[in-house]
Amino acid sequence: MKPEESLILIVDDTPANLRLLSHVLSKEGYKHIEASDGREAMELAEKHEPDLILLDIMMPDISGFEVVKFIKSNQLLEDIPVIFLSSLSDTEDKVQGFKYGGVDYITKPFQKEETLARIRTHLQIRSLQKQLNERINILREREIELSRLNQKKDDLVRTVSHDIKNPLTGIIGLVKLMRDSDKISAEEQTQMLSVIEESGTNLLNLVREVLDRESKKTEPEELDYSTVSITDLLERVISMNKAKSVVKNVKLDYTVNPDNLLMEADQNKIEIAINNLVSNALKFTPSGGEVAVLANEIDGIVELKVKDTGIGIPKKLQEDLFTNAKKSSRNGTNGEVGTGLGLDIVQFYVELHKGEICVESELDEGTTFFIKIPIEKVS
Repeated sequence: MKPEESLILIVDDTPANLRLLSHVLSKEGYKHIEASDGREAMELAEKHEPDLILLDIMMPDISGFEVVKFIKSNQLLEDIPVIFLSSLSDTEDKVQGFKYGGVDYITKPFQKEETLARIRTHLQIRSLQKQLNERINILREREIELSRLNQKKDDLVRTVSHDIKNPLTGIIGLVKLMRDSDKISAEEQTQMLSVIEESGTNLLNLVREVLDRESKKTEPEELDYSTVSITDLLERVISMNKAKSVVKNVKLDYTVNPDNLLMEADQNKIEIAINNLVSNALKFTPSGGEVAVLANEIDGIVELKVKDTGIGIPKKLQEDLFTNAKKSSRNGTNGEVGTGLGLDIVQFYVELHKGEICVESELDEGTTFFIKIPIEKVS
């Protein structure tokens, strides 16, 4: 640290000592401020935050020990090195000075070269400490950024994996059904193969879009708005889950009113949210049941309902449905493993669009999830 870049606070109740130290420091190019008592020293320290304090011990009213206690108790000042100045030379006095937080001790009368050498040493240490702290802060910021990126990656992986799990289970189920059953007609096999092909293609497209869009974003909170056809979106969702519905013998359908209903949204995130709810509905709906997605527009709001005739959600689980996904995790009606993932993501994506989500459910009767999102982009 160059002398002109540093600021030194001199504290001494003897005017002659202040003049002497002021002269020595000025000649060496150091900037400095002066205080003649402890109270003034504390005020100047708070106001200017000097790089070094030369502090007399024996002062009226407030001693140097009390001043350094104040300095070390202030978060903004605690790192400032304090060199005690005193005619006291007993070892006990020096030990007490170090105990209070002083970094060095200069005995009066001052020796110019010794005083300057100690000042230079502690200013250099102070400078190195500042550089170290800056680097530590940079490393902490990088650590936070890496943690954020890792979290984004983890969220993406779990979103995609959760979203495709049930549709893939359905595809595999259809394949097993075709392989193990000798009662399936050629026409039925053709229909099943068509469902498998369509579901697989849409799943592949979904994964590609998720990876492509998310890789272009630096913040998970960003939305890639476009004009979205609700009918097209729901057709894709139904197609991805068709195989699962066939295997479980659950009727799966959708209705959009009006047919040409459009909205401004991040298609990828809305599709993930709806697909998540549909796959969950299929998981908790037994054979012979129904799952329906209903979409309509009311006063500039798109209302989407995912309704099933499944086993319902117990009241105690509804309380933590969106806030504690793992706690509300359950296995499906065919033993499908509950991951505890999904609904927190759905809520997050809906709220990014300035929308809201809620649920109504009765045991053994079914569950309906309601999503309401503004048709137009909300800034």
